[in-house]
Amino acid sequence: MEANATTVIDRPPEAVFEYMDVPENQARISPRLSAVETLGTLDTGGKRASYTYRLFGLSFGGEVRGVEHEPPERIVFELTGDIGGRIEWDFEPVEGGTRVTYTATYDLGFPPLLDRLLGPVADRINRRELEATLENLHRRL
Repeated sequence: MEANATTVIDRPPEAVFEYMDVPENQARISPRLSAVETLGTLDTGGKRASYTYRLFGLSFGGEVRGVEHEPPERIVFELTGDIGGRIEWDFEPVEGGTRVTYTATYDLGFPPLLDRLLGPVADRINRRELEATLENLHRRL
């Protein structure tokens, strides 16, 4: 599944990047992300963190690694564990602030039959999740 959403925040890219560069802030703005803990900083400056994500009453856990860390323009995390995938945050200066684009590509790891049944519902929920996450980011900053 892949989804993306975009918003403009009336803060400079450096401020938005700095906020999103703290893994625990992801849990503060993502409604279904129930826990995040920073495990370390990689040589590239990217972060390594554990996560717990809740969907359909189930908990999905794993780790994210910041594979791209380009202040103040871009952060990319690879997800491993119960959910595999990639999360991309792009920060572009625009008049009046920063255009933030959030792209998530992932596989929930459902067995084929369950994926056919729950996949479309999970896709809709997660697309709304991206939009809600950006709304929450906008409110926090």
